[in-house]
Formats: sequence, C-alpha cells, structure tokens
Amino acid sequence: MSNLKEIISRVKTVSSIIKMTNAMKMVSSVKLKKFKNKIINLKLYKKKIEKFYFILINKKKIKIKKNKKNILLIIITSNRGLCGSFNNFLLKTIEKLIKKKYFKENIYLFPIGKIGKKYLEKKYQIFLYNNKLIDNLNEENLSTIVNIFYKKFLKGFFSEIKIIYNNYKLISIKKILPFKKKKIYNLNYIFEPYKKKILKFLIPKILKIKIYNSILESITSEHLSRMIAMHKAKDNGIKIKNELLFFYNKLRKEKITKEILEIVGGI
Repeated sequence: MSNLKEIISRVKTVSSIIKMTNAMKMVSSVKLKKFKNKIINLKLYKKKIEKFYFILINKKKIKIKKNKKNILLIIITSNRGLCGSFNNFLLKTIEKLIKKKYFKENIYLFPIGKIGKKYLEKKYQIFLYNNKLIDNLNEENLSTIVNIFYKKFLKGFFSEIKIIYNNYKLISIKKILPFKKKKIYNLNYIFEPYKKKILKFLIPKILKIKIYNSILESITSEHLSRMIAMHKAKDNGIKIKNELLFFYNKLRKEKITKEILEIVGGI
C-alpha cells in the first residue's frame, strides 16, 4: 500500500508542476506580444532620429579622443532563469569572443541582468552593472547609465562600446560607439540652433534608443525561450504523469489479483 501512496503523491507533485509550467508559458506568451508591439512602435522613430543624426554629422565633424585600447561590452541577460539555454549560450559566446577577438585589449563589462552579473563578475572586470532595467525599463534609468559610459567615451577612456544580447535564435553584437558613418543625400537643411548644440542633445538620445531597443529585443527573446522551455517541461510532465498512472494501475491490479487469490485459496 505504501508504494501506491507514494505513486499518488508523485502524481500530485507532477500535476502541480504541469499547472505551474503551463501558467508560466501563458504569462510569457502575453508578455511576448506586448514587447513585440513595443519594438514595432519604436522602429520608425529610431530610423528617423538616426537619419537626422547622419544629416548633421555629414556637415559637422566631431573630435573624440582615442588614446586607449579599452573596450566596453554591454551584455544583456535576464534576471530570472527557467528560460532554456537563453543565458548560457550568450555567456559562452562572450567568453569565446573575448579569448579570440579581444585578447589584446582591456575589456570592461557592463552586465544588464542578474544572471550575467553573477556569472561574469567571477572572471572579468565589471565597469558597471544594472539589474533594474530588465524589470523597470524607463527614461530615468536609461539616462543614468548612458551618461556614465558616454562621458567616459568622450574623454577617451573607451575606444569602442559594443552591446551583446540574444535576438531570438541569434546573438546580436552591435557597435553603439563610435557611430558608423553613413552617407545621406539631399542635405539642404537649415539647422537652428547650432549643429553642435543639437548633436549634444541628439547623441545621448540615440544611445538611449539603441540600448532601449536592444533590451526590448532581449526581453522578447527571453519570453520566447521561456515559452518553449515551459512547453517542453509541460509535455515531459504529462508524459511522466501518464507513466506513473500506468504503473499505479498495474500495481493496483496486481494487488487486487493477489488478494482475490488469497481469498480463493483460503476457501
């Protein structure tokens, strides 16, 4: 009887796990749609403001000091687990990248997300970290971090700043500073006030948009990974539950048969 009780207890445990994984899958499904819409809404604004920057930069040269081979890598991970290989794959890719491509440079890391910070601080120099942006992505939090690393870049401490994150099934590695040059035609614009003053306002704005967009894409990928992971966990749970019930019915049948034989034998 103890075996049957143990199996029933396990069936109840597995059933509760199936419910939990299904609930997590549904939550991630809703959040996935929400963040996808945010990315779509941001796309046109991002394109327009970048075009405006390239028009300005074609007419105005910005002098930036470059006297050090320090590179800042902004790495976006999640604050939570249960999302398959979402974080592991990214972190392993970063390790390979540092060993093969940046072995001659001084690498500074800026992890966004608890998982990345916990893993990377054991091995590399952490310039800055922020766990709030994943759950509380707003203008104030973005402005604080952008101002810190942009000032360092202008002073020449960093020669290059890149952002690395999960973009669905791919790892995106994008250079956010210095900006890539892009030729824009039809430059018949009159700017008021001075171009320098506009650029002083515009560059941090573009940086915030780039980081905001990257975080949105990373969060969208996280929820997609969690949906897939929870779907697989749910399917595995159902399979285990069915196996346990089959085993339970088999034991119960054997027990009943044994009891009947004992009664018949006693007669």
